[in-house]
Amino acid sequence: MSPELIFEPVINMLWLSLAVFAFGTTLRLKSIIIDKKSKEEDFKIPTFDNGGETIQNSQRNLTNLFEFPIFFYVVCIMIYVTGNVDGYFVLLATWFFWLRVAHTVTHIFYNKVIPGIAIPVRTLFWLPSTIILGWMAYRACSVMM
Repeated sequence: MSPELIFEPVINMLWLSLAVFAFGTTLRLKSIIIDKKSKEEDFKIPTFDNGGETIQNSQRNLTNLFEFPIFFYVVCIMIYVTGNVDGYFVLLATWFFWLRVAHTVTHIFYNKVIPGIAIPVRTLFWLPSTIILGWMAYRACSVMM
């Protein structure tokens, strides 16, 4: 197996981040220019509190994509540099990516709380992706020692 395969989910994560950025920016511009719901000064403020729920959710999700996924990039680079890429790492990285896609879609378009247990629905995708990332990191560190 080619070790470069580990970069496919990494590149896909980068594309996901760029897509969320472009989506949020498009919504912000629409709110300012077309809908006239916000003033131009509002666009200068990164949080854009005057925007609708979808705009705010996309901004929060973009922030999320620069939190735990940063560790994902580090782990993937680490296993590539040390020559420890195998099919299992690629599978884990691919699952991480798809769970983050599901998290993103849920966060932006269906940011609801599960009744009775008071956790956001998106947690159903975030938690497994974080567990996978933890397993990848543990496995990467253990094969290096």
